[in-house]
Amino acid sequence: MKTEEYIAEVMPDGHLSLPEAVAKDLDLKPHAKVRVMIEKVGEEKEIHKLPYEARKKALAIKEFIVDMGPEDLSEKFREKYK
Repeated sequence: MKTEEYIAEVMPDGHLSLPEAVAKDLDLKPHAKVRVMIEKVGEEKEIHKLPYEARKKALAIKEFIVDMGPEDLSEKFREKYK
């Protein structure tokens, strides 16, 4: 199951914002059902959050490193993320 994490804004009518990039990445169509977990974010936490694309790339790098195991990390890492 593919997941994404981002900071949403609660609209005046109670709806949550959904970035277009997230909807596209998850291939969400109108009326698609999704699971939502909510955590209130303080202003100080929000400042340190990465933009969506930067977070996505960082998580891809983390997943790549975890999948590598004890092999030569530096060579494979340089090749994949030049």
